[in-house]
Amino acid sequence: MKPKLNAFLRILTVVLALAAVAFAVLLKGKMDVALTNTAWAVTDEEVKAGKEYDARMASLAGVKALLDKKRKDIEEANLAKKDLTATVADKNTKIEGLTAANTTLEGERAELTRKRDELAAQLTDANSKKDGAVAELTTVKEDLVRATEKAAGMFTKEQLAEIEAKATKAEELAAALRGKYTALHAWASRAAENNAPGGFQRDPFGEPAKEGEAPTAVAVTVEAATDSVLTNILALDANSGIVAFSVGEANGIKEKADFDVKIDGKKIGRVRISSVKGAVSYGQLQPDKDLDLGAIAKASSVSLVPSTKLASK
Repeated sequence: MKPKLNAFLRILTVVLALAAVAFAVLLKGKMDVALTNTAWAVTDEEVKAGKEYDARMASLAGVKALLDKKRKDIEEANLAKKDLTATVADKNTKIEGLTAANTTLEGERAELTRKRDELAAQLTDANSKKDGAVAELTTVKEDLVRATEKAAGMFTKEQLAEIEAKATKAEELAAALRGKYTALHAWASRAAENNAPGGFQRDPFGEPAKEGEAPTAVAVTVEAATDSVLTNILALDANSGIVAFSVGEANGIKEKADFDVKIDGKKIGRVRISSVKGAVSYGQLQPDKDLDLGAIAKASSVSLVPSTKLASK
């Protein structure tokens, strides 16, 4: 072999050896870099790569499938997150509605509480007034019992008989006067050939006669009054309010009837009839803003006007 060819081969061998050494060095460096950069795979619980290069590279080959699965899980998680976000938004809307309703209910509860307190105060006031009214009613009942007991002993039998006799005598006198007046009126009517001579009425206690009516006798009995009854006051006890009148059953006076007591149309009191006889009646003056005991005591006669009109007989 020629010397030059040998030298060339030797040089080529050296170069190739140096190149191989350099490649090996470079490869070793890249392997070290790869091992360093993939050191995390050794401690990763899912990858669990080996420590050696070949084992680690083999383990890293399955990382793609693992990453694909993770990407899919992340996508599903994002979809679930969107659903949860929509659910949360819906819940928030409902919470806002419930909060508004709760605010309204709180306002209504406050108003109801105020009304309850107001009604409780009114109830307390009403109970107080009721207790006062009960106490006042008890006092009035006691006063009425005392007045009734006093009234029972106010007139003796002799006094009652005397009052009734006076009333009966007054009625008889009125009847006699009426009879005489009627007879005189009838005589004057015949003499003057006029049913109403001088315009005088045929009944001194009734309506004037009308032209063309024949004079007739007037009955002495008085019908039950439906408007007012003129009466004399026979007796009055100012302390108890017991009063006796010269009218009775014949005049339509009935027990428990209520009358306004008037003089010349002016009301001076109110009386409730407690006892009625033929020509006399007894009553109890009632508490009234118009009650004037002085006027009743001074009056010789008064008018009894029914508070509720009596039915005509």
